[in-house]
Amino acid sequence: MSAQVNQGIKTKKNFSLVSYVKETKQELKRVSWPTKKELLKNTGVVLTVVISSTILVWVLDSALSGALGLILK
Repeated sequence: MSAQVNQGIKTKKNFSLVSYVKETKQELKRVSWPTKKELLKNTGVVLTVVISSTILVWVLDSALSGALGLILK
């Protein structure tokens, strides 16, 4: 039974730069690229989340630094 399973395993191929580039080009043709509108919307969402997270971390850092300063006095 193990002989049947091993027959389906492919052997490792040698690396070929030309083959790699051709296969990559084929895969990029299959990619579903976003429209300009979708790209701008998603960029806005990412920037909003990053800015909000930065402000939240800054507020928490300031509050915890102040609390630690009071504790250590």
